[in-house]
Amino acid sequence: MLTFDNNIGLYKFQILQRYPGVLNFVTTRHRPDGTGSDFNIGFSGGPEHESLANRHLLARAVGVEPGRFVFMNQVHRDNCFVADASVNDLGFSSKHTAVKDTDILVTNASDVCLVTRSADCIPVLLYSPDSHSIAAAHSGREGTYLGVAAKAAHQLVDRYGAKADGIVACIGPGINGDCYEVDLDCAAKFLNDSRFAPDTIELRNGKAYLDLKKMIFYDLLTFGLVANNIEISDICTKCCARDFFSARRGETQRFCAGICLR
Repeated sequence: MLTFDNNIGLYKFQILQRYPGVLNFVTTRHRPDGTGSDFNIGFSGGPEHESLANRHLLARAVGVEPGRFVFMNQVHRDNCFVADASVNDLGFSSKHTAVKDTDILVTNASDVCLVTRSADCIPVLLYSPDSHSIAAAHSGREGTYLGVAAKAAHQLVDRYGAKADGIVACIGPGINGDCYEVDLDCAAKFLNDSRFAPDTIELRNGKAYLDLKKMIFYDLLTFGLVANNIEISDICTKCCARDFFSARRGETQRFCAGICLR
């Protein structure tokens, strides 16, 4: 489960606290310094200069230089970007410099912070202790259908020699299955694809409810991860209005999850 770190005013995944060489965080709508509750990390939903000020506040809170963050222009696909040690302000200061058309980031370079933004979609962070490599994936409905979390794990195996059964995975706050209602036409490809287990899709009153977190969990298991190495946040962003932004509530602001090797 996520635990709150008073030292930085942000959440951390409990499973990654075993590894002091890995920084991880999940922001909320509250500023880490306690000065307000509109801690928007995206460049939508408010003035860009306010979002940039929030990003600088985040950088100070976690102790990462602004130029070492990597942000994506997320497009609900399965493209991957490999970040190296030369990273310099990929999307931190402007959406125009973010990595284009990407939903998976990977690196084995130190002090490079991979970030995925969310407002109901599921952020997924991965760490391979044996290869000391990391990944961040943005897994909304389309990304989950494409298996972006497992594809991110596959990148760690292929590029850095990670062992699948040693990879640690964090499935972050996002909309839960009880709240993620879609129409039957939208759900048809999930219903008709045997890859998705029956307990990930619920039908009631002419609507379908998709459990994206469980789909991601099963995908990671199928790829070779071990259940005990996977942490799943039970926080539903649609329900938890006090702490998280939610697109289903009509909000356009974004929180984020990040991971960085020290």
